[in-house]
Amino acid sequence: MPDAGRFSESGEQGSRAVMEAAAVLERELSAGLADARTATARLTDEHRVDQEEFDRLVRRVSDNTHQLIDAVGERVLAGTTGEVAEHAQRLTANAHDVLDLLLRLSSIAPGLANRGLQDAFGPQRAARPTAGSPGDGSPGEGTAAGGSPRDGEGTAGDGPHERPRG
Repeated sequence: MPDAGRFSESGEQGSRAVMEAAAVLERELSAGLADARTATARLTDEHRVDQEEFDRLVRRVSDNTHQLIDAVGERVLAGTTGEVAEHAQRLTANAHDVLDLLLRLSSIAPGLANRGLQDAFGPQRAARPTAGSPGDGSPGEGTAAGGSPRDGEGTAGDGPHERPRG
């Protein structure tokens, strides 16, 4: 059984690491507000969620959150050894896995939202063009029937929202 004092020490180091990483994350997230505003404007003006805009926001959150998890994990591991370090490593790996799962699940949100918005507001208004977008981003574009990721996309280990494992 690990020493309770070591866990307390690790907790204090982890708290400092979380505070420092949160400050960095806050700066990064504020940089993504332009994408969020564009998506909000499209939702308000056109009553739809653009899959590409949504994916861009999710990738930003994914990248930033994985970096936060790594930074906190490294800070906690820097002051620990033995069983506490093993627990911290498992916790870090589990945090990455949970994040990847949640982001994969979020990929169906635009399709579901668009169906509900169409039921509530009728046919979608004319789409505003998006940079590099070949289509109008309507529900199902870029997805197989039912709004799920295309064959081979979003599966464990190769989804657009997962970070590469080294």
